[in-house]
Amino acid sequence: MSGGKIIYSLDTGKLIDLKFPSFWFENSPQGKFVLNIAFSQSKYYIDNLSENVKRGMKHKVRIGVWPVQAPLGYLNDKLTKTIVVDPVRHKIIKKCFEMFATGKHSFTSISDYLVSVGVKSRTDKKIKVDTIKRMLSNRFYLGILVYKGELHKGIHKPIISKQLFDKVTKVISRFERPRYNGHDFPFIGLARCGECGGAITAESHSRKYKNGNSPTFIYYRCTKKFGVCSQKYISEANLAKQLRKSVRNITIPSEWKDTWLKLLEQDKQQESVKAEENTALTEIELQTTEIKLSKLLDTYLDNVVSEEDYKKKKNELFNTKLNLQEKIEQIKTNGNNWLEPLEHFIMSAFQAQKIAAEKNECQNLSDFVRSACSNFFLIDQKLSMNYNLGYSTLFSVCGSPHPATYLSKKSFSVTAEGLEPPTSSM
Repeated sequence: MSGGKIIYSLDTGKLIDLKFPSFWFENSPQGKFVLNIAFSQSKYYIDNLSENVKRGMKHKVRIGVWPVQAPLGYLNDKLTKTIVVDPVRHKIIKKCFEMFATGKHSFTSISDYLVSVGVKSRTDKKIKVDTIKRMLSNRFYLGILVYKGELHKGIHKPIISKQLFDKVTKVISRFERPRYNGHDFPFIGLARCGECGGAITAESHSRKYKNGNSPTFIYYRCTKKFGVCSQKYISEANLAKQLRKSVRNITIPSEWKDTWLKLLEQDKQQESVKAEENTALTEIELQTTEIKLSKLLDTYLDNVVSEEDYKKKKNELFNTKLNLQEKIEQIKTNGNNWLEPLEHFIMSAFQAQKIAAEKNECQNLSDFVRSACSNFFLIDQKLSMNYNLGYSTLFSVCGSPHPATYLSKKSFSVTAEGLEPPTSSM
């Protein structure tokens, strides 16, 4: 009940007077006047306490400490008044991010996984789907505090990397119901129908024989959701055979392996020198960003910009600062980013022949062709595709090998020793 209603009840006679163990108020003009003063003092105390609490919480956020309950995977340290990593549950939370980043799990399946490992809500129930979504979207696990729309750098230890968080964010943005429900078809979602453009789906059929055997056959066909389509189904064995043939066309001869790895090692040494130069340039950009943040704060304190514009611009500069810090860390640890995918490409190309030879490992075959090829179309039971960048060049060299190329111990990418480069005539 508000103070105004209490005064009104005294005026109308519903309340005779107010008596408490330490003080009391008479139903008189003087008593109601003193009561109004007491109400004003209590209102001032509550408002002042609220402002102090808000000010204290904002100060803790600015120094990188989360002021309220720690999210799942972290613990509130009562001694240091900080957030520390849960030694057990932080591994479970990281596993949830990794599972969801594959795109084969839903919020419900993540919740089921948490229940299976003994992680439940505070009421000892299954964690709700919307809570799982907020958890996977929470930047706190990345080491960033979001307080009233403003970003701050936290002092707690991050559980996941920014690359993993970005993958999860992309999956959430395009999230649909999981395709796989009781079946694990390796080539589903790989190609589209070349006649109508519909998706290619899969189905399994079992056939019983008189001897008691009941083998299962998997077929892929057009969904025909865009209308009439005359395309017939194709067996998984036939589809895998065509994919293996395409993979064999981008196989690097094993005789080239030592030379290519030697050249890759030389590039790594050269990049280590360039990494120092790139680190210095990035640190200059980082210092410039920090100066901009400082100037932005000065303009906000001088009432030059509004609070909304300040938060918007600060978040932009803060994200830029985080990206620069991450770039410096990556350069120091890995050098420039192009060498890592190049090494992955080389090692994958060397493994292509082994993957193509595995008759029953369709999942490995599917994973490889998804990374090496794109634009898959199926028409008249024939699969067509385009090789991605790098693999297309490899296909032009090794796709139709001749003795001078494929059987040679060195690839054409290695310059012959002792020969001068050709010069143009004057």
